[in-house]
Amino acid sequence: MTTHVKQALQTLRTSDFKHWVTTFWLVKRKLSQQQAKYSVLKVDTDSKLELKLKNAVTEKILNQEYQLDDYDFLTADQDKSLLTIASSDTDVMLIQAEIEKGTANAKVEQYEQLLDSWAMVIKLEHQDQAIYAYRKINKFNHAARLSHVSFIQFKDQELKDLDEKEIFTIDTQVDFFTYDGTTFITNKKEFESTLNFRAGMEKNRDVVLQEFVDLNIFSDATLLKEHIGANLNYLRKVSSIQKSGYYKDAKFMEELVKVNQSKNWGLQVENGAIVINETTIDLVLTLLNNGRLESPINHEIFDAAVKKKVT
Repeated sequence: MTTHVKQALQTLRTSDFKHWVTTFWLVKRKLSQQQAKYSVLKVDTDSKLELKLKNAVTEKILNQEYQLDDYDFLTADQDKSLLTIASSDTDVMLIQAEIEKGTANAKVEQYEQLLDSWAMVIKLEHQDQAIYAYRKINKFNHAARLSHVSFIQFKDQELKDLDEKEIFTIDTQVDFFTYDGTTFITNKKEFESTLNFRAGMEKNRDVVLQEFVDLNIFSDATLLKEHIGANLNYLRKVSSIQKSGYYKDAKFMEELVKVNQSKNWGLQVENGAIVINETTIDLVLTLLNNGRLESPINHEIFDAAVKKKVT
């Protein structure tokens, strides 16, 4: 966690948002060969909704219970953690570039333009500062699904059909917000879903598996790629392996081979390269992520899916 990130959040938490201007945007997304392309629409709001949207953002920012922690692919349950990642590592830069075109973007003038939106963005800005807060749009804003939904009101002690065709439903939770180059994540699952992180992890898989071959870590990584596939759990593991980069450290790999032999962990090594087989794939992913740990108290050995370095 950098000092810059901590200072950025502290700046926001000491800000008076009274004069910050609020605008509301809808994001449309199209996927082509797993590449996401985004466009945005500006939506005018009345003063009551505008205030509600601003409060939704500032409440998250000012919540002192949230503690900063670095985003990781294998992060544990968040609870009260506010995860952080550089915005440049995400698709938010693409979305915000569209929003920054301002009046060059179309404005919603017909109800149908609201439907089939991917996400909503609440933008707060004041002078040269800007906050972008994101929420993935819920399922009741898709035209096909709305045809099977009835909007009901309880009034005069009975349920009444509103028979209203131009209803647009949102909730004012915030999944993540960006400020000064950092993305602050309050909902990791929705953050990853909104920004197409699975496609990014699949790219990580292909890159790191090729590096395994280039570095002669494995004699053949074909079976490993087949095993990982599109499985989200394994994609997280291999992305975490790439991020930590232990496999690039020749001394780390030498020690891994030595300890495997002394502890009889079962990895087969030929000519300095690990031979992959069905029974050792999970072990390989654990060891390359430095996830086999020993308790200094009673010397028990654990495979840790999630770990946090003690500094």
